[in-house]
Amino acid sequence: MNFRPNVAAIIINDEGNILVGERSDIPGSWQLSQGGVEENEIKTTAVLREIEEETGLKPSDLKILKSTDEICYTFPENVGKKMGFKGQCQTFFLIKVINSGCIPEKSDEFSSFEWIDKEEVIKRVVDFKKESYIEAFRQIFGEKDG
Repeated sequence: MNFRPNVAAIIINDEGNILVGERSDIPGSWQLSQGGVEENEIKTTAVLREIEEETGLKPSDLKILKSTDEICYTFPENVGKKMGFKGQCQTFFLIKVINSGCIPEKSDEFSSFEWIDKEEVIKRVVDFKKESYIEAFRQIFGEKDG
């Protein structure tokens, strides 16, 4: 099995809090907006597409500030079998909300949203993604411990 090319969005507001969504299919499971990169798709296009699909936030409401190197992680066996991949190689993007009036909307992916600090994001993410989030935050925010 191979690794799925993927993008993830670290969406921040004016207070520096990060948008996380509670998965519709797994109540109590929180994560960043993310998704697969389609064949021949540019990663910046993919991340903005995924954000709009999952949160309703429009590209015009957002500004991409920077991105990470590709960060790979392995799925637990049950997830890997379901997804058909060994894991994902994600590029994380730091994205600022430039339209403070926009509000995330529920979607097939997420049942609710919260704006929380970096430490709380790390606490809430599932264990198999935790190290990739810590590394992404280190690359984006320049911190050693997430």
